[in-house]
Amino acid sequence: MLDYKKKEKFEYKTITVSPDGIRVKGDDISDKIADLMNDLSNKYGSDHWKLVSIIPSMKSEGAVTKLLVTFERSLL
Repeated sequence: MLDYKKKEKFEYKTITVSPDGIRVKGDDISDKIADLMNDLSNKYGSDHWKLVSIIPSMKSEGAVTKLLVTFERSLL
């Protein structure tokens, strides 16, 4: 049986991620988004945040240009 007094609690942080200065039709910005996500994941991870979801929120010329990124961390 679960002991609800010891149940872990979390907090969440959602941020918008978009590489600056990229608006050229036909550009593949995958590498720039990957680099940005690595930097952000390492930054938030060092403060005990864990990446839990990435949702594309804006497209331009068929490419994703903005992401909603959610992190969680334990409150215990």
